Amino acid sequence: MERRLPVSGLERCPGCHPERSEGSLSPSSQTLRFAEGDRHDLQMSGIALLDIEREIGYTVHMNEQSVQYSEQNEASEESAPTQIAPAPMVERAFRLLDLLSATEEGLTLSDLARSLNMSKGSIHGLLKTLESSGAIEQVEDKRFVLGPRIYDLAQSYIQRAGLRHFALPAMRRLATSTGETVCLGRIEQKGVRIIESIVDEVQQAGLHIAARRGMRIPLLAGACGAIALASWPLAQRENYLRNHPLPRFTEHSITDPQRFLARVEEVARTGISIDHEEYLDGVNAVSTPIYGAGGTLVALLWIVGFASRFKDEVLERAAEQLRAEAMAVSQSLGARS
Repeated sequence: MERRLPVSGLERCPGCHPERSEGSLSPSSQTLRFAEGDRHDLQMSGIALLDIEREIGYTVHMNEQSVQYSEQNEASEESAPTQIAPAPMVERAFRLLDLLSATEEGLTLSDLARSLNMSKGSIHGLLKTLESSGAIEQVEDKRFVLGPRIYDLAQSYIQRAGLRHFALPAMRRLATSTGETVCLGRIEQKGVRIIESIVDEVQQAGLHIAARRGMRIPLLAGACGAIALASWPLAQRENYLRNHPLPRFTEHSITDPQRFLARVEEVARTGISIDHEEYLDGVNAVSTPIYGAGGTLVALLWIVGFASRFKDEVLERAAEQLRAEAMAVSQSLGARS
């Protein structure tokens, strides 16, 4: 598998050296795409499309044909008729919650049994199940009201719906002011999932980096990894690194656990994580957290750009702008300043 791509007549991607290339692209395409975890496609003007396999030992092969084929298969599977088994007790549980949401005083067992046309014995079992999960609770006069679990779920939904609403304008401002790619991602068990990505092509008409929505990058990759661990207690960080060795993505990657923990501590203090070619050769990044109500880590916001131009004072200035925008989004989502 080839690992380098020639870049002639364009801005050179640091770390790329001329070797052999495969395939061809339209001359209008001028994008560097980095894909899930350990593989990225390079698309540049008049140059070839190339799969890159990392030394970490695994790769995700992707091209336009295979993506389209996969999407068609998924669409056909979704369109296939399926039989859905009825779940009357689940339906009754939601009807019960609807009834409780319409009253502040709450309803008794008799009230609910009558409204749902259920026997008191059946409704009693349903109430106990919902009460044990925190979805409802019993108050004075043996009345039932919505429980804290429902409010937690509602708050989670509000944060999800509000995240894009407040983050997208901030991302557009950052893309315009920096001329680089701005990403929004959520932390998952195995990585960070990109849910939005914006490039201001007017500001940056030349070569730029693009990240596809839905793409997942490794949890410990570059700028995002330190932000993720900074939200954890020290013992949890240390335990995680004992069970998950730090991968070497590039020669600049931090693989020593103590150095990485020191960096995480600095990130926890400043709220900013800067990556100097630690995840991708020739690419720098800066990341910061977005918090919601109760100080919950809701998402990560970061900027990526070529190290040849996104460095030094430019990178530091972008970091300050990023932090200010992320703080404003956090406050809009209910986080305390």
